[in-house]
Amino acid sequence: MIFKRTGQFGFLLLTLGCIVLGQSIVQANTQSRNNFLGSLFPPGDTPRLTGAKLGRQSINIMKSPSDRSPIRQYAARTQASAVSLSSSMVQLGLALFHDKNLSNPPGQSCASCHSAPEAFTFPDAVTNASSGIAPGAVPGRFGNRLPPSVTYAKFSPPGPYYDPNLTAYAGGQFWDGRVINLTQQAQKPFFNPNEMDDIVHNVADSGLLAQKIQSGANAQLFEKVFGANAFNDSPQVNLSRVGQAIAAFESIKAVSPFSSKYDDYLTGRTKLSQSEMNGLRLFTGSATGRPGGPANYKSAQCVLCHGIPTDPSTGPDIFSNFCYANIGTPRNLHNPFYYQTNQATDPLGYNPQGINFVDLGLGDFLYPAAGLPPGNAGKGNNGQGDYLAINGTFKAPSLRNVDKRPYPSFPRRYMHNGAFTSLKQIVHFYNTRNLTTKPREVIDFTQPDPYAGLIGKPLWPPPEYPSSVTLQNASGQPGSANAQVGNLGLTPQEEDDLVSFLKTLTDR
Repeated sequence: MIFKRTGQFGFLLLTLGCIVLGQSIVQANTQSRNNFLGSLFPPGDTPRLTGAKLGRQSINIMKSPSDRSPIRQYAARTQASAVSLSSSMVQLGLALFHDKNLSNPPGQSCASCHSAPEAFTFPDAVTNASSGIAPGAVPGRFGNRLPPSVTYAKFSPPGPYYDPNLTAYAGGQFWDGRVINLTQQAQKPFFNPNEMDDIVHNVADSGLLAQKIQSGANAQLFEKVFGANAFNDSPQVNLSRVGQAIAAFESIKAVSPFSSKYDDYLTGRTKLSQSEMNGLRLFTGSATGRPGGPANYKSAQCVLCHGIPTDPSTGPDIFSNFCYANIGTPRNLHNPFYYQTNQATDPLGYNPQGINFVDLGLGDFLYPAAGLPPGNAGKGNNGQGDYLAINGTFKAPSLRNVDKRPYPSFPRRYMHNGAFTSLKQIVHFYNTRNLTTKPREVIDFTQPDPYAGLIGKPLWPPPEYPSSVTLQNASGQPGSANAQVGNLGLTPQEEDDLVSFLKTLTDR
């Protein structure tokens, strides 16, 4: 098992209705939610809503199917069947995605942070070279995380839920899984004060967004899709429609086309180079390049989080299990959010912790969703600490288009906080996180002071969240089932081979 099992949760019930800043969960009708789930999963295998207790707080959860992976089922179903969407709906979603009038003040659209030539990630080379953290519509404000890619995001199953096969939480959207699907995800940035800021008197205002659409260039198309009297409906209804339209656009084949060299290799239209093939074998740990095959001479264990099926006919190769893990990513000290501490100029989005800010990832969302404080720490905690083992964990993204860029020297950023600037750097980090400049010296993060008594200099800065509870392979020991990061024993050439393979995942 690659993760410590600490919870008995299934799908977490998330809001299907309004998205309001500061609101974690809105109770939804059980039958309608089960109907929604039935549209996503194969007949007879639909998760059902149930009740459960989390500490002293009652929440609703959904149990995943007992012996089949919801991730693989959902990915295969999404790829195999075309979603029934009118071309007008997709056109509206595309138009709204690029509409810079929808922010407050005007000037920022979804595409401002998710640009197609850059694999729907942040397109500004100067920002990527300096920090990777996108500025918001209001000058001087920044988010606290790297904008995630939209490509292949539709394959992330509804969540987050606890997957017993992965022994980890999985699914949902955003780095922390705080919404269940793309429809909800598309609504959130409008009301983030550090993004599009459609906020009036410190309250998220869906009416402002509706007014902007009604008075803008896309009003006629909006009415064509949702009816001539659409703008007579409540702002909350139209907010949901905006999410539907943008999600429709984000779900089209052009956004997730499966058109890479790797896909050509799968269909026999091309061959991988020796370096690329060796990288694939290292990635999967299989001599055939397909998980489940004869063991390769060495494994980088990448598929433990960035999985593909053992049988390619059972589902597309997404290169993610969409699971949550803490791999020990260091802080990005160039992140401007650390210095965004002025409550007067950013009352809803300022950083009260300053340079001491630590991103808890899933723990910053899942515990508050259950009525507990972030990370289950501080005032209001239930005394059990991080008993779900989720603090500092973030969703593993698809690795497709991980090297896509508009020109060869265009800078990219990686990980939830943009701490890394190249694939080579990331692979080397995975390979050596627990090592120092002294050969064979290993940093053991399970110790009270991991750095005490070291002779060599650590090769990497400390993890942003160095918890031995959640940190993968905290002790840094090689060769174990949990050793997928920190001390892999890869040679420089093997690192280069992995990078060569990752570049084959770039769509045309």
